Amino acid sequence: MKTLVYGLGESGLAASHALLEKGEEVVVADSNDSERLRSSISKLGVEGRLGTGPEILAEDFDRIIASPGVRPRDAVLAAAEEAGVPILSEVALGLDLLGPELSVAAITGTNGKTTAVDMLRAILAVSEVPHAVAGNSWRALTGCLDEVRDAGLLLLEVSSFQLHYMENLGFGVAALLNIRPDHLNWHASFEEYATDKLRIFDGQGAGDLALVSAADPVGRGAAGRLAAETLVVGEGETGVAGGRLTLRGNGIAAVEELPFVGPHNYENALFAAAAAERLGIGLDGIREGLLGYRLKPHRMQVVAERGGVTYVDDSKATNPASVAAALASFEGPVVLILGGSEKETDFAEVLPYMERCRAVISQGEAGPRICEFLEEKGEGMGVCLFLEPDLAAAAARANKVAHPGDVVLLSPGCASFDQFTGYALRGEAFAVLVAELARAGGGVGR
Repeated sequence: MKTLVYGLGESGLAASHALLEKGEEVVVADSNDSERLRSSISKLGVEGRLGTGPEILAEDFDRIIASPGVRPRDAVLAAAEEAGVPILSEVALGLDLLGPELSVAAITGTNGKTTAVDMLRAILAVSEVPHAVAGNSWRALTGCLDEVRDAGLLLLEVSSFQLHYMENLGFGVAALLNIRPDHLNWHASFEEYATDKLRIFDGQGAGDLALVSAADPVGRGAAGRLAAETLVVGEGETGVAGGRLTLRGNGIAAVEELPFVGPHNYENALFAAAAAERLGIGLDGIREGLLGYRLKPHRMQVVAERGGVTYVDDSKATNPASVAAALASFEGPVVLILGGSEKETDFAEVLPYMERCRAVISQGEAGPRICEFLEEKGEGMGVCLFLEPDLAAAAARANKVAHPGDVVLLSPGCASFDQFTGYALRGEAFAVLVAELARAGGGVGR
């Protein structure tokens, strides 16, 4: 079999190595050309094509492994689809190489999927259940195949990009946390995005478990059509009742006991608990795992408390729905920093929470559009609006307008690629900026 690996990021390189170890014929390609890419091809020791276009398909490939960063509208992928050449995501390749006997718990959603997977990982770890974690925010699946085989259980975080080129998955546990408008610069429409997310339930049978949220219209609407046993989180006996997390009527923990806050995180915990129960973990193990859990960095992380002002890094919030969830966690007042690289999303979901804000500072590539939207739609809410060119200027502005008792919240609602290579670097930069402002001004929030 002759395979074209298209896109030479982490997943493309991992897929290439996995295929070469099996002795398969591999050609690698990328639409870009750089010294880094040339070096990667040289280390692989295979044929490579850089700066390529649809002409590469004349080489007659049996299949294409597409990296998640490559959009379906890309000229090579569009031509391959028209020609009927099978296209797989790197995750789909990994699952194919692992075979059908593997136990998989897969989680997707616009927001919260990394946290839900991490909570499930923590529960399994406390209960000493062997498992491996891969996908999306973790590591390329094809880069850890032996570890996954040895564990026998895979926790898989899967994005819409990866699901787009996956079929008949048949996951033992499949969870869809939520679907909100996002990645509309990658998908052709919101409808396509939602369709790709729902693929996570493809191939499931009556003995499998499907998890959806009562608060998510798309997932809730699909619940009655799913072949697997379906549990609606937030409905009936699974949800937050009387200040306690309950799973199928059984109490797990009071919310004040948990080391995290916010309705969105309580829901993430319930998804993780339901998945863990299906994987054989008892209530005691679920409770212990959640009580010992700590959120990963850049998710509502307090980075400074100075001058009576709390500075919170929520850089992982890369779409408006996650900003709304963050604002819902505070009673106010909040000085909110929005903006980053453009994803063409609508910020209407943030409007109901604007009253909790003392000020909103828009910055970065998407800043002017966001500021214009808020000026028009937020008129009369009494919120001060500012427009700054970048994160540094936005942090300085927040430092000036925050009062003692306020929260300065970096919850951008956008990707970071106009100024940083990832959300983590953006969050780290925010923490550094806050510290520098404190040193320069003798305190923050003055």
